[in-house]
Amino acid sequence: MASTDVQSQISALRAEIAQLQKDIGDKGTEAYETIRDRAGNAMEAARPAVRSASKYVRNEGAAVAQAAREHPAALSTVVLTAGLAGIVIGYLLGSLESEPPRRQRWF
Repeated sequence: MASTDVQSQISALRAEIAQLQKDIGDKGTEAYETIRDRAGNAMEAARPAVRSASKYVRNEGAAVAQAAREHPAALSTVVLTAGLAGIVIGYLLGSLESEPPRRQRWF
């Protein structure tokens, strides 16, 4: 009789575990579908902003290219100045990170 009671409890536990696995699978499927729908909605909402931003970047790039064609000396001055500024900043940062030379005394 005790063995029948244990067997019935084990069967009940197995049934509960199977039901829990099914419930977890259903919840996972629902969560996946919800996330997929939200991501799709976000992409649809962002699409006009991306189009607008790409149009703006394209127009600004064309304006910069036109200005560079009209004023090549100004462009070369700006590029040269930016390059020199980069070299100076790189040198300063490099000198700050390196250790000062150690003096060795031989006496």
